[in-house]
Amino acid sequence: MDKRDSVNEYMRARLLVNRQGRLTTDQWKDMVTEPLAVLGLLLVPGVFILGPRLGAFIWGGFALVTAAAVIALAVSLVLRARRYARAPVHFAVLRAGAATPPFWAFWQPTVLYTETGEPLRFGKRLAPYTRLRRDLVYLVYFLQEDKTNVLLSLAPADHPDAELWQPSATFHSRFSQRRS
Repeated sequence: MDKRDSVNEYMRARLLVNRQGRLTTDQWKDMVTEPLAVLGLLLVPGVFILGPRLGAFIWGGFALVTAAAVIALAVSLVLRARRYARAPVHFAVLRAGAATPPFWAFWQPTVLYTETGEPLRFGKRLAPYTRLRRDLVYLVYFLQEDKTNVLLSLAPADHPDAELWQPSATFHSRFSQRRS
């Protein structure tokens, strides 16, 4: 592989799995466990604040609050795991805009454009960072969520291996099953 190749080995692995209409194990784990950090930051202080207060009125209040927090986390994880196991992976051929965000502006959403010029914003990304080149066409796999799109993988459409990364027949059958 050429050192200047714009598609690294991690992106290649993601593209080969996403073209089957599936998430990689790492992508699935990231989507399922995404709220754990926030929930943990909220639940740990909650357990320490509420636990002793409940303990004054109920024997084992600290254990009760801890058990409730663990059950809430487990239910959240199971629901998210089920949701993302059934989520359809989308594919599009999109073009980078004339003004792509610089490397250091990681908080800005990635914006790519359809053939008709409609912007498609990706608020989250599970793909390794790839510097987008102005006005270049990309093969893009993504998930659609309520408020944003999640970038799973992308590669330049003019790449020598681009044919390998096109959606497979399995992709189309999974997409139709999961959309209905």
